[in-house]
Amino acid sequence: MADSHATRALKWFGFWTLLGLLASAQLHVANQRFAAHPPSWWQALATGLPDWYLWGLLALVVAWLGRRFQVDRANFGRHFFIHLGVGIQDLLHAAAGRPYPFAQKLVDDFTLFFHWNVLIYWAIVAVVHAYDYHHALEQRRVARPADRLLVEDDGRSFFVRTADVDWIEAAKNYVRLHVGDRTHLLRSTLTALEQRLDPERFRRVNRSAVVNLDRVRELQPWFHGDAIVILDRGARLGLSRRYRANLLGTPVS
Repeated sequence: MADSHATRALKWFGFWTLLGLLASAQLHVANQRFAAHPPSWWQALATGLPDWYLWGLLALVVAWLGRRFQVDRANFGRHFFIHLGVGIQDLLHAAAGRPYPFAQKLVDDFTLFFHWNVLIYWAIVAVVHAYDYHHALEQRRVARPADRLLVEDDGRSFFVRTADVDWIEAAKNYVRLHVGDRTHLLRSTLTALEQRLDPERFRRVNRSAVVNLDRVRELQPWFHGDAIVILDRGARLGLSRRYRANLLGTPVS
C-alpha cells in the first residue's frame, strides 16, 4: 500500500514537472523572440516551474470543488457561478493592479495573468468530471448482471442465455452449466461466475453449486439442518446448512 501511494505521488510529481518544463520552454522561446532583455533558460525555468508545482497542489482542491459543486444539467445555473468566482478573483486582482499572490514572477500581461489560470482551472474541472463520468459508466457496466455467457463446445463458441441455465456446478478451474439435457463447460471459478450473475435469480446452495431459483420445484429437509433441492427436471442438489438461508431468504425447517 505504501509503495502504491509512493508511485502515485511520483507520477503526480512527474506530470506537473513535465507541464512546468513545457511551459518554461514556451516562455523562454517567447522571451528570446520578443523581449528586449530576455532572461536565461534557468531564469525562465525558475519562474515557471514553481507555479506548476503550485497548480499540482491546488489541483487537489480544484478536484474537490469540481466534485462538491458539479456543473451538471441539474446544477449548472447554480454551481457554474461558484467556479466562475475563481476567475473573477483573478480579474479583481488584475483590475486593482495588485500582483497575483501565487504567480507574481510569471505574468504581468493581463491575458496570461487572467485567462491562462482560468483555463487551467476549468481544464482540471473538466478532467475530473470526465474521469468521474467514465468511472460511473464502468461501475454500472460491472454491476449489471450478465444475461449471456460465452461457452465453447467442439471448437465452436456460442452464447448461452443465463435464463436458460438450470444450475451451475463447480469443476476446479471450470464450471459446468446445466441447460436442460445439455452441459456446457466454461472456464471460470464458481465464485467469479456467481459475481456476474443476477443475485435475484441465482443463489448458492453449497460450496459446489449455484441454482436458478426459477427452476426450484421443491425443498426436502434432510439431516442436521441440511436439505435437498429438487429442480423441475428432477435434478437433486444438496443444500448445506451454511447456505440454507441464502436460497430463499428463509431457513429450511
